[in-house]
Amino acid sequence: MCSVSGVLILKPENYKEIEVKLIEILKKAEDRGRDSFGVAVIQSDGKTKVVKSVGRPSLNEEKLKGILDETSRVVIANNRAEPTTEYVKDKNYNEIQPFEGERYIVTHNGIIANDSELEKKYKVRKQSKIDSSVIPPILDKAWNGDLEALKKILQDVKGSFAFIIGDKSDPNTIYVAQNFKPVYMMYDKELGAIFFTSLDEYFSIKPLDSVFVRKLNPYSIVKVSNNMEIKEIPLLDEKPKRKVLVIASGGLDSTVAATYLLKNGYEVTLLHFNYHHKAEEKEKEAVKKIAEFLQVPYMMIDTDLFKIVGHSTLLKGGGEIVKDRRGEEGAEFAHEWVPARNLVFFSVALAIAEAHGYDAIASGINLEEAGAYPDNEMEFVRLFAKLSPYATGPNKKVDVLMPVGNLVKHEIVKLGVEIGAPLHLTWSCYEGGEKHCGRCGPCYMRKKAFEINGLKDPVEYEG
Repeated sequence: MCSVSGVLILKPENYKEIEVKLIEILKKAEDRGRDSFGVAVIQSDGKTKVVKSVGRPSLNEEKLKGILDETSRVVIANNRAEPTTEYVKDKNYNEIQPFEGERYIVTHNGIIANDSELEKKYKVRKQSKIDSSVIPPILDKAWNGDLEALKKILQDVKGSFAFIIGDKSDPNTIYVAQNFKPVYMMYDKELGAIFFTSLDEYFSIKPLDSVFVRKLNPYSIVKVSNNMEIKEIPLLDEKPKRKVLVIASGGLDSTVAATYLLKNGYEVTLLHFNYHHKAEEKEKEAVKKIAEFLQVPYMMIDTDLFKIVGHSTLLKGGGEIVKDRRGEEGAEFAHEWVPARNLVFFSVALAIAEAHGYDAIASGINLEEAGAYPDNEMEFVRLFAKLSPYATGPNKKVDVLMPVGNLVKHEIVKLGVEIGAPLHLTWSCYEGGEKHCGRCGPCYMRKKAFEINGLKDPVEYEG
C-alpha cells in the first residue's frame, strides 16, 4: 500500500517553488507510507534523475532538495507502506518505487495479485520482488502510448491499483490509471504545475489559493498534457445498464420511478423493507400489487434494525405522527425522521445488486421531500453514487439512479399519469389504517399534488 504522487510542470522557471510544494506533499503523504520513498524526474531531453531512500521523507528531506531544475518536466513519486505479503527487511534500490523501465516510469498504490501470471503472459521479468515492478517491463514491451491499448493491458491486472506513469519519450505528458484506489489532481495556476496525489488533504490548500482540485474518476485512465489538454476513458468496458433494483416503499415516488425505468427498457425488480413501521402491512400489500401490475419480481427484507435504533414516531410504538388540520406542518419538516434509514436501505440494496448482478439501484428520492429530509436530497444520491465504487468488489460497478430526483410531487403525479404508473395501488400515509388518514405530511402532499394537476386522487381518505 502506498501514496502515489506526480507533477506535470508547466512553468519550469518556477522549479524551486514547485520542489517545495512537492516535498510538502510527500511529507504529508507519510500518512499512507513510511517504509520508503522515491522520486523520479523526467527532464526535457528524456533523461531521468532519481532519488530513493528507506524511511520517511520528513527525516530525509535533504535528499530531496535540489532534485528539480529548469529542465524538469514530469515527476513520478511514491511513499511506500509495505504490505505484509511483500515485507522486505533490508530493502535495496530496486525494491523502492517508482520503478523505471526503458521508456516508462511507474508508481503504484495497491496490490497486484497476479504478477507471476503477468510475467508469463507478457514474457517479461519483474525488476524486483515487489509486485509493482512487473508493470514497467510490460509497458515497455506492449504499450505505445495509446489509452485504449493501456486499457487492455490494465484489464489483465488482478487486484487494486492507482498508477501514475511518466513517458521518457514524451516529457510533456503524465498518465493516471486507477480502479478503486484514489487519485486527486490539483492545478496551481500561479506555480504553473499540475500535482497528483492519493488524498486531497496532502495538497494543504488554503481558502484563497488560486488552485483547482478534482478527484479523478474511479475506473478511469486519464492523460494530461502540458497544453492543459485532458483525455479520459473508462477502464471498464461499457455495457447497457439494463438490470435495476428499485427501492420501493409502495408510495407514489418509487412507483413512478420503477414504472419510468420499466418504460425505458430496464429490467426492474422491486426491493421493499419491512422495518416495523406503522404502515408496514399496507406498504407490503401495495408493493405486491404494484409488482403484479407491472409484471416485475419483488424482494421483501424484514429487519429489526430500526426498532433497535428507535427514536422515530414512524415506528410502531414510537409515539404520535405529527398531524395538523391540513398536514402541511408534517410535509415541511422531518418530524418522522428515521436515523440513517435511506443510507441503510441504499447500502443493503447495493450489496444485493452486486451479489446478484444488477447494473444499478434506484429509488423514489425526489426534490420535494428533500426540503425536509436530508437523505432525500439529490446530493445524498450523488455522494452515494461516488461512494459505490469503494463499497463494491473490484470491477463490480453498480450505478445509482434517481429517475424522479429532480421532480416535485405534482410533477411526479403528472409523470405517473402520463406513463401509466399504477397510482391507484400506492400507499402514501404514515399510518396503517384501512384508508389514508388525510392529515399527515405525505397525505397532504399527495392530495395537493393531484389537486394541482386537476385530477381526482384514486385512493380513499378517512372522513
